[in-house]
Amino acid sequence: METGLEFVANARRQLIRLIALTIVASSCAALLLIAILMIITGNVVGLASYAGVVVLGLAGSLATLALLKRRVLWQAIIPITVGMMVGLTLSVFLIPEQTFVALPFLTVPIVLVTLGRHRLSILLTLVSGIVAGAGLAWFAPSVEVEQVIIGDALPLVSGIGFVTLLVIIWLLSDRLLTISDAAVALADKRAAEAEDARQRAEEAQSTIAQQYAEQQRLLDLVSVLETPVIAIAEGVLLAPIVGHLDSRRAGQLTQRLLDAVYAQRARAVIIDIAGVPLVDTQVAQLLIRTAQSIRLLGSRVALTGISSETAMTLSNLGMRLEEMQTMRNPQEAIQVMTMRTVNR
Repeated sequence: METGLEFVANARRQLIRLIALTIVASSCAALLLIAILMIITGNVVGLASYAGVVVLGLAGSLATLALLKRRVLWQAIIPITVGMMVGLTLSVFLIPEQTFVALPFLTVPIVLVTLGRHRLSILLTLVSGIVAGAGLAWFAPSVEVEQVIIGDALPLVSGIGFVTLLVIIWLLSDRLLTISDAAVALADKRAAEAEDARQRAEEAQSTIAQQYAEQQRLLDLVSVLETPVIAIAEGVLLAPIVGHLDSRRAGQLTQRLLDAVYAQRARAVIIDIAGVPLVDTQVAQLLIRTAQSIRLLGSRVALTGISSETAMTLSNLGMRLEEMQTMRNPQEAIQVMTMRTVNR
């Protein structure tokens, strides 16, 4: 995607290319006129000097056209700037009558070098243009002109210069306005793209938020399924544990049991660990802490589903499950808990 700076740089190159092409066309027209005058007047020597001046501007323009694609902008402008300033200076000394035609042309090199955005070259060109303009305006009229005889063709030669200058001014104004309009359009386009990107980002954020909410809902569902708490009798809750019991699941189990005990005013909780493949010190400690939390709410805790391997492991570890009663299965625990509840 073309950036704004790249767009402006390309537009400047196109403008300089148009100006160089205009000078090339003007120089070719002037050379054609000089060739005709040479044939008509026979003044080959005098007109050859003027033709050399025109060739300077032509050569500088052609060199700039060749360098525009291979050099940075300010370097590519140097040939046309030097060619025009030297050619204009010599033309005034050859034909002083053209002083007031040549002097306005000194603004063209300054404009061209300004488009290159190189401070040193701008400063040098500006100083050179001021010095050359002041010198030509002061000294040129006193130079003798018998060595170059153009005669009645002088208005035509001056006319070519005026037309060239007008075309260059028109190109500058037209292209600068075009660049300005295009830059505004590019800015509007980038603003529209930014707004579109912002809307897409907001939509993506909304989608992510919905996906996160759905994921959170699924995680809550998984948490419920991982640590279910079932009311199996009046005042009795059953919490069957299946799979490995880690600190995360133990925290979820404790929280769900405490909420259920408080909400349902349960008097007994049965924790069945028949589905736990391994009961070690960590699991036993987690179960003890869960039982302690439940007992603080005034509810009894029964532990069921202890296998022979689990019993041997707990015995070898020296774990004492004093915070809860141990029974063989949930059915036995239900009967005992229900009877105790009825007796009360």
